[in-house]
Amino acid sequence: MDNSFTTQRNVAFITGFALLFMAVLAGYGYGYAFGSIYVPNDHMKTLTNLHQAQGLFRSFIYSFLLVLVLDVVVAWGLYVFFRQVDEALSLLVAWFRLAYCGVFGVSFVCLLFALGLLPYVPQEATMVMISLKTFLSMWSLGLIVFGVHLFLLAILLYKAGVPKIWSVFMLLASLAYAGIHTASLLFAEFAPYKSTAEGIFALPMAVGELGLACWLIFRGGKKKTT
Repeated sequence: MDNSFTTQRNVAFITGFALLFMAVLAGYGYGYAFGSIYVPNDHMKTLTNLHQAQGLFRSFIYSFLLVLVLDVVVAWGLYVFFRQVDEALSLLVAWFRLAYCGVFGVSFVCLLFALGLLPYVPQEATMVMISLKTFLSMWSLGLIVFGVHLFLLAILLYKAGVPKIWSVFMLLASLAYAGIHTASLLFAEFAPYKSTAEGIFALPMAVGELGLACWLIFRGGKKKTT
């Protein structure tokens, strides 16, 4: 049995499932848990939700910690799997994902700070909200880096001969992430339109990595039949 082939298949399998598991955790953590607590522009409602659902908030932090760990696994997996295609580019792809992980990880400090302040609300209500907003701003900054990572990954997928539809979706996702969050950072007046823009580009932002995950699980590392 070809041991190198077996290794490639295993790496593809691990990376694909890591991507899928991340999607589930992110959907729960941000889509459900954080979304059930944080109400933009409504401090009192957000603080009420935090006091009534501290366990949910803690589970959100933990789910995102797992996402961070899986991001590191994916960075490793993408490098190992695609390095035979272009080692320099695959290494750059991995480093940009790790750079995103660094910014994302630092943003957790804001969440822990908000959690620590909860016993002192309402005296520290303003600081709690500032902490949550700072977390979102730092994560948004990290997603610009993530967009660059996806752009480079789209090029790598094209060079690797992965079905071109996934390269296209990855390219669209990269432009959406980088564009939306760059506009949010540079233009304060973009804030009211951010959620609308995310809704418009939700499909490519989701399908890009999920499509790659499915390809890695079912096709990655398998020998081509003639």
